[in-house]
Amino acid sequence: MKKHLLAGVVIGAVAGGGVTGSALAADMPVMRESTVIPVPVYSWSGFYAGVHGGWGFGDVNFIKTGLHIDNHSIDGGLAGGHIGYNWQMGSSWLLGVEASGTWSGVKKTVFGPFDGFLNDRWTTEVKWLATLTPRIGVTIGTGWMWYLKGGVAFAEIDHHLESPIGPVSFETSGTRVGWTVGFGGELLLASNWILGVEGNFYDFGSLTANSGIVNFPNHDVDVTMWSVLGRVSYKFNGPRP
Repeated sequence: MKKHLLAGVVIGAVAGGGVTGSALAADMPVMRESTVIPVPVYSWSGFYAGVHGGWGFGDVNFIKTGLHIDNHSIDGGLAGGHIGYNWQMGSSWLLGVEASGTWSGVKKTVFGPFDGFLNDRWTTEVKWLATLTPRIGVTIGTGWMWYLKGGVAFAEIDHHLESPIGPVSFETSGTRVGWTVGFGGELLLASNWILGVEGNFYDFGSLTANSGIVNFPNHDVDVTMWSVLGRVSYKFNGPRP
């Protein structure tokens, strides 16, 4: 009798333990593989290079001249390239530096620009320009950035006269050093490409035109200019996870 009672107790304990273990197993959380996809964080930091193109327009002012010469405007196409480096400061601010070189077709020919010489042709042309500019920007979200830039500007300015009297011609050309300021916006795409647009103002100072030709009015030429440029750049380091 005792043997049968002991066997029943053992069987009951084993069965109870099995039921309890099954209940505990049912209550335990099931470990599953995470389905959360990590979102890459896009950084503006790093080297970039690209091309730009657009339109330039400005003013030519004649100063320090004994005769009256009409001021006039200039305009034309622009195309070039740029290279730079950005440092992203936290999540919102950016510092950078950029160098650019641009071919310029900004020019104009004026007929009879001063009194008494109506058939003279006077041409002023900005043949190329280059800039070296620090930039400061503010980033918005993961892909937008607005920036201000300013620095030194260089330009080759050609200024020449062609007159049917004589005939007489005179040309002066020189590289001018001035300054520039600008404002722009850029969109950083996931594939490292950057699309942008910017506007810039340039002041190249004065170019002196003294020929020694009789009846030729010696003077200084002061050139200021604006540009509106579209930009495409490639950033050499991509998003980080």
